[in-house]
Amino acid sequence: MKKIIVIGGGIAGLAAAYRIQNEISAGAPLECSLLEGGERFGGKIATEKSEGFVIERGPDSFISQKPAAIRLCQQLGIGDHLVGTNPGAPSTYVYTGGKLVTMPDGLSLMIPTKFLPFAFTPLFSLAGKIRMAFDLLIPKKVGEGDESLASFVRRRMGEEALRKMAEPMLAGIYASDPETMSIGSTFPMFVETERKYRSLILGMLARKKTMLLNANKRPASNHTLFMTLKEGLGEMVEAVIKKSPDIQFKSEARVESISGNEGDWLVNLEGGGEYKAQALILATPGSITAQLLQPVAPDSAEILKQIKYVSTATVTLAYKKEGFSHALDGFGFVVPKCEGRSILACTWTSSKFPHRAPEGYVMLRCYLGGALQEDIAEKDESTLISLVRQDLKEIMGVHEEPVFSKAFHNRKSNVQYHVNHSQRIDAVMQGLKSGLFLAGSAYRGIGIPDCIQNGTQSAESAIQLLMGKSNAEI
Repeated sequence: MKKIIVIGGGIAGLAAAYRIQNEISAGAPLECSLLEGGERFGGKIATEKSEGFVIERGPDSFISQKPAAIRLCQQLGIGDHLVGTNPGAPSTYVYTGGKLVTMPDGLSLMIPTKFLPFAFTPLFSLAGKIRMAFDLLIPKKVGEGDESLASFVRRRMGEEALRKMAEPMLAGIYASDPETMSIGSTFPMFVETERKYRSLILGMLARKKTMLLNANKRPASNHTLFMTLKEGLGEMVEAVIKKSPDIQFKSEARVESISGNEGDWLVNLEGGGEYKAQALILATPGSITAQLLQPVAPDSAEILKQIKYVSTATVTLAYKKEGFSHALDGFGFVVPKCEGRSILACTWTSSKFPHRAPEGYVMLRCYLGGALQEDIAEKDESTLISLVRQDLKEIMGVHEEPVFSKAFHNRKSNVQYHVNHSQRIDAVMQGLKSGLFLAGSAYRGIGIPDCIQNGTQSAESAIQLLMGKSNAEI
């Protein structure tokens, strides 16, 4: 029997374990243990349920354009639990100039694809619109080097597009500073669009046309851009564990060190205990992975130490629907940093997703912290709730007393993909010895589908090594 140890019980580690379970079910002579240092599995995915409310501590959805998460749900037998966003409230707002302004129709990740809505939107000044339109004329970048999101957007679309759209929306997804985050590692489709079409606007129009043609050729899908599970994303975590009977899941099993060499690894636990294995999959945050790799892959460890993490926080509030101050006629809003608010964004959860709040109630979820305002995320729970309530009062006119308020800290949990991140990760992977594999958000994507794909691929590489199988056989 060959043994694989997965260290880290977030979604990447769980996906790796489930892929190994499938191989065991097919008759492979494998054993696998997953070791999680905390008391629960799922990493940043954590769902709470209370009196009909479904409250997410971490991510509340994933994008459907990357298929790994949907595919995993279907394999786990919970595909029928998948739900999309509500069809009746598609608007998203930007808080600018002291008011909420609707994002114009046809604006695709800051790039206008419809002329009239863009021409008449009050979101951008006339000068800002003209500068964005210059994207049609500006030559494409010479050279293959990486650059920051801020540099890319300024060059193609101008400062106003950066300040009002790219910073709160695109950098907001990563809780990052647009001046330091890598465009190549976070939004490679923009780089490829410029390379292929020269103009982002022309490229997005071509992409839109292609998508429409492809949509007419394939069966209709009921998947919206953002998908979740009816009872919360925690369902996915529970299902992986339930459907992996041959995997030994151990919580509160904090790994102190790893040692050994190719094909002969030893995992030592804090407080005693050890595991021997022929392959290790490290699905821990970059800083922890760096510590574990220091004795066995020091060059990779030193590079991983350069990858930064920042703190964020979320505040979820629920109110009685009757007499609520705002119509919640959309999915929520984002807040540019220049507006001087505490919150980065607010999701109108009960409007965006069905089954999140019981009948007669509404629920909102606000985001704080990140690279540009990390000090706010470190404040105590009561202060966070107070800051959010003050912002909601001034932005939305919400003065009611909430039915409940819950604040959650996510300290140093958001990885930062700085310029040239991809090259660093290439170097990390090259420095690993045979039998060592890495998975998680620190490497090739932060989203749930990215981590599932990453964890699955790491497991397949480990299986290939130990079983002597080809990629086609796996």
